[in-house]
Amino acid sequence: MDGKPEKPNKKHLSEEDIRLWNDVKKTVKPLRPSALSAVKPEVKPRRMIERKQEARALPHEWYGGQSPVPETRIDRKTKRRIASGIKDVDRSIDLHGLTQDQAYRLLKNAIEGGIRRGDKTLLVVTGKGGKRFSQLGADISIAYRTREDFDQHGGILKRMVPIWLQSMEFRPFVESFDSAAQDHGGDGALYVLLRKRAPGQKKFNK
Repeated sequence: MDGKPEKPNKKHLSEEDIRLWNDVKKTVKPLRPSALSAVKPEVKPRRMIERKQEARALPHEWYGGQSPVPETRIDRKTKRRIASGIKDVDRSIDLHGLTQDQAYRLLKNAIEGGIRRGDKTLLVVTGKGGKRFSQLGADISIAYRTREDFDQHGGILKRMVPIWLQSMEFRPFVESFDSAAQDHGGDGALYVLLRKRAPGQKKFNK
């Protein structure tokens, strides 16, 4: 197509139709070849790009060598910047209602995927869980036990996620973590800061 309107069959047009057609032709400007070649291909949606990034394997440097144990606190300034929205949360995951096995796999995939994408800050929602009590003083007669003789526990994921984050499988990827601000879940959520590069590496080669 050269940008020109298709020429009508004049045998089937009245004089009025022909006059109108000529008026239309005056308003049409054909596209230059250079203008057609300047059309850029459609940019891939962000989701497709993210899936491609998540599918690639991490360099072996991330799995070798000694990895320091992640810090169990985030400095006050950084935490305040995250809570106020000055520093963005790149991604959040909700572990509510999952078994320990499901939660572990989801957390691991989210963290490794975040490393591939270049994420820095994750929000991990564990939930506060219901309260339960286990007996500490089994040698004490039940008639004389008080509240202090029981150990109070929260939700299982709230207790286990910090342990997982410090385990050998997570150490290469996690720099530090801490409880979230109230607006982000408080004691029922964690901020997790990911490493920018593999431990011992000066630069992460993408």
